[in-house]
Amino acid sequence: MISQKNHYSTATLSGSASIAAWRQAMAEVYYRLDIQARNDDRVVGELIDVQFGSMGVSNFKADAQRVIRRKESAKIDQSEDFVFLFPTRKGLEFEQRGRTGLAMPGAVFLLNSAENYIVDVPDGSENITIKIDRRLLIDRVKGIDGLCAAMNIANSQLVPVVATLGTQLLNLPPGDHADRLQQSVIDLICLMLDLRESPQDGAFIRQTLASSLYSRIDNYLQRNLHVHDLSPDQAAREHKISVRYLHKIFHYHGTSFGQRLLELRLQRARQMITGHRSAASINLGQVGYECGFTGQSYFSTCYRKRFGVTPRQSTRLPINGDSNLRLGAAEFDDIDDASA
Repeated sequence: MISQKNHYSTATLSGSASIAAWRQAMAEVYYRLDIQARNDDRVVGELIDVQFGSMGVSNFKADAQRVIRRKESAKIDQSEDFVFLFPTRKGLEFEQRGRTGLAMPGAVFLLNSAENYIVDVPDGSENITIKIDRRLLIDRVKGIDGLCAAMNIANSQLVPVVATLGTQLLNLPPGDHADRLQQSVIDLICLMLDLRESPQDGAFIRQTLASSLYSRIDNYLQRNLHVHDLSPDQAAREHKISVRYLHKIFHYHGTSFGQRLLELRLQRARQMITGHRSAASINLGQVGYECGFTGQSYFSTCYRKRFGVTPRQSTRLPINGDSNLRLGAAEFDDIDDASA
């Protein structure tokens, strides 16, 4: 069985009490750590975690602090884990084995819990952390010990997939699939590390994952067309990826975030207009508003440019009469209108 989800927060605590509570929460989720607050000797933080036997998954949110792992504490814990940290907001600076690095959202870095290390956390930081018993990985990934505190250790296209999977595991209800879930995560992490130096395989992975992620984001846009200020930042946060990577996904599919969002809004508006039973009673302003357009003039201009007729003219078309609509702009020439 999956262990019960645990939730820790220091939001209601102040001063030394918040630091002591945060240190205790970190020890329960990870292991003994020294915490040095950076903001008025207080730590505001939140941890959510689930344990899967030899693997733990957690979501870490906190303000500025320095997290220190000391070898003396590791000896007391009598355990050795590989710890994968996936920043999802703000970059994390880290140090271990004399190496230093900075991992930005969309990247990952690896630490060994049995050795000294330091992680500097900025204000507003968030990450997904996956810790795995070292014995489960040491024989599966050649040279994994040498990846600790190193940069560019993983296939960049698989990193957000693993981070997203970690996020989804935190939302699963208790069940009987802990062993299978744990093994799936480990398999994917091994693949993520193994493909770091395989450009040919990496190209195939990038193509497959880009298509899968694009489909998920596209579905997200369709569910949120009514949100007038829907932005790339919001979509990237929802899918735990960087805005830069989100733009790459759309570019890979020959479009942009704004172009795709506009296309989906116009297609939804057309469906509402041509599918309405009574042309006389339809409120075109309301249609535009519900599809995410804040101005009637802009809605009409975009609609006519896309379909070659105004929204009002569309009300006189039969429900299945779209075959006579023409594309009104060159940038839409490659869109399959019949798929809408």
